[in-house]
Amino acid sequence: MQNADSRKQSASGGAKVRYQKLKITSSFLFLSLMFTIHCSLFTVSADENPLNKMRDETISFFKPTTGRITMVEGKKAIVSIGTKDSIKTGMRFNILREGTPFIHPVTKEPLGKIESSVGTLDIRDTSLDSSAGEIIAGEAKEGDTVRISETKVNMLFCQSKDIDWQVSDEYYRKLKETGRLNLIETDLETDDPLKVIDEAKRLHAEVALLLTAKKTEDTGSLIKQRLFWVSDGLQFAEMDTRIPIAFAKDLQSGKEVFSRREGEALLQINLPFNARFITMGDIDGDMKKEMVISMGKNIRVYTPGVDLQPALGGTEIKGSARDNHIWLDVIDLNKNGKDEIIITSMKEDDVVSYIYELSGTDFILLYKDNLFLRKLENGLIAQAYSSSEGFFGNVFSLVWEGAYKRGDTVKLPKGVNIYDFMYIDDPRGRLILAYDEKGFLSLYDDKDVRIWRNKTSTGGFLTRYSKSTSLTMIEGDEWAIKDRLLLRNGEALFVQRVPFVEMARGLGTKGSKIKNIWWDGLSMEEGVLIDNIKGAALDFVVTDDKIIVLVSPFFGFKPENIFKGESPTRTVLYMYPLKGK
Repeated sequence: MQNADSRKQSASGGAKVRYQKLKITSSFLFLSLMFTIHCSLFTVSADENPLNKMRDETISFFKPTTGRITMVEGKKAIVSIGTKDSIKTGMRFNILREGTPFIHPVTKEPLGKIESSVGTLDIRDTSLDSSAGEIIAGEAKEGDTVRISETKVNMLFCQSKDIDWQVSDEYYRKLKETGRLNLIETDLETDDPLKVIDEAKRLHAEVALLLTAKKTEDTGSLIKQRLFWVSDGLQFAEMDTRIPIAFAKDLQSGKEVFSRREGEALLQINLPFNARFITMGDIDGDMKKEMVISMGKNIRVYTPGVDLQPALGGTEIKGSARDNHIWLDVIDLNKNGKDEIIITSMKEDDVVSYIYELSGTDFILLYKDNLFLRKLENGLIAQAYSSSEGFFGNVFSLVWEGAYKRGDTVKLPKGVNIYDFMYIDDPRGRLILAYDEKGFLSLYDDKDVRIWRNKTSTGGFLTRYSKSTSLTMIEGDEWAIKDRLLLRNGEALFVQRVPFVEMARGLGTKGSKIKNIWWDGLSMEEGVLIDNIKGAALDFVVTDDKIIVLVSPFFGFKPENIFKGESPTRTVLYMYPLKGK
């Protein structure tokens, strides 16, 4: 756990920009200026980037090239292209053979000959004007064509745990920017080539890239890359590059300058406007976590990475037109190795919760009831709903005993409801940290006595409903779905929102923070993990080394998207490295 001084330093970081006017023209000038600064920062140092050589070497194996087989002896073949054509050992060519002519169905004119794939050639030796290779699949004969096509190569990008995240992210981006590769990410972190090959086969990659690192005294680190053909597991290339300490620092600094416009995130991904809740769990039982996102009425599952890719073959949980999700969780309550997806939805004038689990290629409904549901530590809790009050009655556990059944009542301070609280351990007994309706956090001891209250509100809550009574509605007579509270290393993580105008909070949120708070046995200490998020943080999830946040830009509108030719109404997913990782 960091000490208070280091946390204060962390909390003070981040550029803060004050806007006096909101005009498209000023936004354009600001964006143009930042883009120019970004380009100058990285263009100047491009030739000095030690990753460029490794990128170019990698891409060289997949240069689109065509040649012809000039001689065949058994499994050996000679082709008409060599080093003058940038051919190198390790390249693999498709062997193509011309078939019958293709005739225009109307004019009957010959349009060419149909080519069919008959084999694969692995280059083993090169000279200036020709190369020799081995036929590793199929067959070949003199006159056949050999070709590396312009189709993107499916490449698995895998790294070991000792790689600096920013360096690997920079290299990933450099490979992707070439446009030559369809990069496939994985959450597997290993230096074992056999595991990498197995993962590549599972994800249908043609090539596997394994990135490892070794620290060197006073000179930074040595990055090693190995490339494998997935079909037979053959390593066809190995290269390394030294990452100087100064370069790593410059890389981090450069990313921070550019990313502060977006709340200091190292990665951002645009999502549909209706994306609202996020969590992560092992949905298919393969011991790897998927990202689960609520789109308001439907649930989509993704494989996490630099590019989100639909998981489970794109299988979704589709709600009805009347569903409006208000909570999302995952938990393996039935202990079968797969996380169930827990959804609570406001359905017109009622609350309905669902529990789904993946079975084969489809989600099946395991449970449905008119209750609020929420994961709490390693269990599931529930509470009834009342149209006049919102939350009604005691919070109680929901347990699995061959079916989902009601368990014991959860002891809570008066007025604390299902989404309001979390537990904090203390030598003197378990404490409860809870929101009140105004967005202030309070700490209660095991006798339900409040021993601390935050001096600053967290900024209010996004999901609010009016209480239904026979009397005239009184302003402020509402109930709210509180924001998610997460526990990490004994600290509570929560969202704080900054209103656009302090005296008129209803105008919207101009920024958000992810803050951490912890009990030192005598008092609560508070810090900032992520500062200067531009817009309203909707929900967040924590992994071992990252915080992932869903953000709605101010008024749900991103003017810079207009200049990119994109829809200006988006929810944005930001990924931040956890400090200390």
